Amino acid sequence: MNAKLKIIISMAVFGTISIFVKNISISSGEIALFRAMIAVIVIMSYMLLTGNKIVYANIKKDLPALFLSGTAIGFNWILLFQAYQYTTVSIATLSYYFAPVLVMVACPILFKEKLTMKQIVCFVMATIGLIMVIGIDGMWKSSSNLIGIGFGLGAAVLYATV
Repeated sequence: MNAKLKIIISMAVFGTISIFVKNISISSGEIALFRAMIAVIVIMSYMLLTGNKIVYANIKKDLPALFLSGTAIGFNWILLFQAYQYTTVSIATLSYYFAPVLVMVACPILFKEKLTMKQIVCFVMATIGLIMVIGIDGMWKSSSNLIGIGFGLGAAVLYATV
């Protein structure tokens, strides 16, 4: 299977997850747990079929970071799925995809990188775009909408962490 097809399939699966999450009557935590369990089964089956093995000596030093990033992605899913329950899919997804902007803002603090004028302009424009799409007046009409945005931004923080 070529790389483009794999990307298309991956994006189709991820892009439709909200439909299932909104229509399944179990908690976001349970959905995230089952999603992780299915992923483990699929990955382990693939590794068995292809003969690939994890060489623990190669990843031993990275295990704490892998554990933390796995935990962050698990809670990220829970918050994202909660966002889908409280607001529209489009607003939850837009809030979630604010993560790269958060990474850009965090890099000067964490890695001592210089923040360029272009990055500052991009941050301001992305923030204005988020506010314009969400809509200031519509955001306050329903408290559940605001809660959904909060969950989406919380998921974005965890995604940025990963």
